[in-house]
Amino acid sequence: MKVRSFAVLLMIFLAAPACDDDAGGMQPDAHEGIVRDYTGRLDGCGYVIELLNGEKLVPVELADSSFHFYDGQHVEVWYTGLTDINTICMAGKSVRIDSIRCLGCDALTPWSRNLPSDSFRLEEAKIVGDCLVLTVQYSGGCQSHDFFLSLVPTLTAQPVVTLAHDAHGDMCEAWITDKRSFDLTPLQSPGSHQTTFLLTLHMENAPFSKEFTYHY
Repeated sequence: MKVRSFAVLLMIFLAAPACDDDAGGMQPDAHEGIVRDYTGRLDGCGYVIELLNGEKLVPVELADSSFHFYDGQHVEVWYTGLTDINTICMAGKSVRIDSIRCLGCDALTPWSRNLPSDSFRLEEAKIVGDCLVLTVQYSGGCQSHDFFLSLVPTLTAQPVVTLAHDAHGDMCEAWITDKRSFDLTPLQSPGSHQTTFLLTLHMENAPFSKEFTYHY
């Protein structure tokens, strides 16, 4: 009887999920957030994930090394807190990203006169649900490229958004075709079911301007 009891206890112990207490423990539930580029904002910082609950995560390790971060990206993450690793970036909690996936379309980036203005070509723009889906082309291949959609301050009632591109100094010459999508819900007007807005391109010698009607 004692042997059988011991065997049962051993099986329960082996079946119990492992927990890395020294590393802060893997979070069992997914956390939703927005990726923000903190480069230049705080010393030693790069991409930081701002969770919807206000907490900020500094990715120190990434289980999927092929995952590409970019500013405004809407993601869902599972992470492990790292208490035994020091990082220069003091924006938030140092973590290992155990799993991550994109959610819907990316958030708008707050307007700034310092938005990047690297060149690119806009091949297609269309509204799908609550997202503005853009097909862009650019020269590169050696660095990650970021695209930002910002609501431009204007004195007119019609919203104006501008698309900006940051090549991060990529001097390679491969011709890249990429797709990005951005959340249009901040353009919604109470009491209305549609909004007409202008899309512009934030770069020199780009007189492009196209009107869209967003139904919701």
